[in-house]
Amino acid sequence: MNIKEKLRFIEQIQQQRDREEKKIAPQAKIEEIIDGKLVETELGASFVRTREYHVNDRHGTVQLKQIDEVLPYFLHLAGKDENLLQMDLRQSLFFDTETTGLAGGSGTYIFLTGLGYFENDKFIIKQFFLQDFPDEAATLHAIHELLKQFKGIVSFNGKSFDWPLLQTRFIYHRIKCELPDSPHLDLLHASRRIWKQRLNDCSLGNLEEKIIDVHRHNDIPSYLIPHIYFEYLRNKNAQPLKQVFYHNEIDILSLVSLTIMLNQIHKQPLEELDHQIDLNTLAKHYENTKQWERNIAIYQSLLETEINQEIKTDISLRLCYCYKRLGQWGKAVALWEHLLTGGKFRLEPFEELAKYYEHHVHDYKKAEQIVLKALANLEIMEQIKFKSLPTDYRENFLHRLKRIQRKMGK
Repeated sequence: MNIKEKLRFIEQIQQQRDREEKKIAPQAKIEEIIDGKLVETELGASFVRTREYHVNDRHGTVQLKQIDEVLPYFLHLAGKDENLLQMDLRQSLFFDTETTGLAGGSGTYIFLTGLGYFENDKFIIKQFFLQDFPDEAATLHAIHELLKQFKGIVSFNGKSFDWPLLQTRFIYHRIKCELPDSPHLDLLHASRRIWKQRLNDCSLGNLEEKIIDVHRHNDIPSYLIPHIYFEYLRNKNAQPLKQVFYHNEIDILSLVSLTIMLNQIHKQPLEELDHQIDLNTLAKHYENTKQWERNIAIYQSLLETEINQEIKTDISLRLCYCYKRLGQWGKAVALWEHLLTGGKFRLEPFEELAKYYEHHVHDYKKAEQIVLKALANLEIMEQIKFKSLPTDYRENFLHRLKRIQRKMGK
């Protein structure tokens, strides 16, 4: 939305609220609107709403019971975190919050905390609502009583925002958190490692629409939620909160679906990803995490379908690098040599082959021939004023040639 659309939407919301306030008593209590109840703690009462889903229920394109197919190895690939190898999703909480702002710090309150977990054949969502600021200690205590029963966290941008904010509120009220170093899968970062090039916007709402096939009904934009809470504190009319609880509930369910989908993608990326750009983005993530073997099938598949010669050459060089890192020199050399005569001209194959023949097989004559050929090509490129010519290649090849010829006794 642009600014005008947002202002128009806010105006429509306000007009709708004005009409509703005429029909609904200003003091519509939350227990009359939301199907929750007050739960007593040693620090006071906390309003909690509980929702239950059967594991056979679907959310988007997946069934909730597919959570049992998720393997920690693929979570660790998605989350780029060795701690996730110890994660048990049956012992983890799916966690999302609604807050009074995005600044964080001690001045920001969490007024709705959603925690989802699996129990036998059910997926249970508990939503802890802060009815007023003086009730925060009781609400946090109720949240902590549930938190300490689990050993892991799944969130969306929770590592950067929700979880640190919750810990800040615990510290403020001197509540010792039971999960300081537990495995934490942040789905925002895991999603960006696959879809950031194609989607640009990797918000949970956009992923729901484009990836999970979840379409919300009568939802409210996230940026309006703090305003609705402050209005509730002012007039105690809980009617607008119904949309906020729904928004948070769908967020929690989407965390489950997205976790399942990420597991499926990392398990068999070629079968699950239909877009080449997503495969390419995932391959770069695997390069960053040194998953060379997983990348070979991806690059081979991309080479079969890519028609742009420049992109195809780049993919071939990345495939060669995987072969090199795995010690599969025969395959790497064959592809480098093919790139000397086919595809978009690049200097990298000359450099890699020169290093291979000099250092690995000690064929100095072959290494010298490759370097001389590279220098000849560089001279031609300089004559035609090749714009993308790297400035240090000539110096590097000349230095390599002197070293090789010295080894040859020249």
